Amino acid sequence: MNAMTTIRRAVAPLLLASAMVTSCSARDAAPAADAGAPPLTVVTSDRQDLLFRYRAEDGTFATATSVGEVPDAARGAVQVVDLAKSPDERASSRYVQIFDLRHPGADGRFPGKVVPRAELEQALAARAETPKQASVTMYSASWCGVCRKARSFLDKQGIAFVEKDVEKDAGAADELARKARAAGVNVSGVPVFDVGGHLMSGFDPDGLMRAVRGG
Repeated sequence: MNAMTTIRRAVAPLLLASAMVTSCSARDAAPAADAGAPPLTVVTSDRQDLLFRYRAEDGTFATATSVGEVPDAARGAVQVVDLAKSPDERASSRYVQIFDLRHPGADGRFPGKVVPRAELEQALAARAETPKQASVTMYSASWCGVCRKARSFLDKQGIAFVEKDVEKDAGAADELARKARAAGVNVSGVPVFDVGGHLMSGFDPDGLMRAVRGG
């Protein structure tokens, strides 16, 4: 029995349970600076009523009207202004909102926090550079519904990956079996992810993103 046949026969529906998306509410609901601070703005990549202010490479400040316009290296800390709200509603004379636009949560929202305006320059200057992404390979099968969900998730998150079908490509099946033996991992189905040399069986969105980010 070759590796491809072994993997095909071992695929089990129990992997569907690992496709559940855990809540990101704790990450999104950053505590306000005090009781008078405005609520945190909901920032998603498709909103068109936001203004973004960031520190450019030459040290000056620049603005953008969409997430895509903000340079990758500046996305670690970006001031976001909700143009749908008045200055009074934003309490803009006292507070600003700083967001990390590198990776949205599973619900599409970017994490952020409300800070006193006096801390604005310091917050923007202390941004972190965008980390390099770990290499990602997804071993899948054409009939696998969980694989389709994982593919859609990776595309939405902007994660570069290589997909290999273990049924259509005997070499991919052998490769996966070899990696599993070396790592001591019991491969019971697909999808299986190789993230920077670390094998992950099943689709766990949060766990996958942590591995990709090196967390």
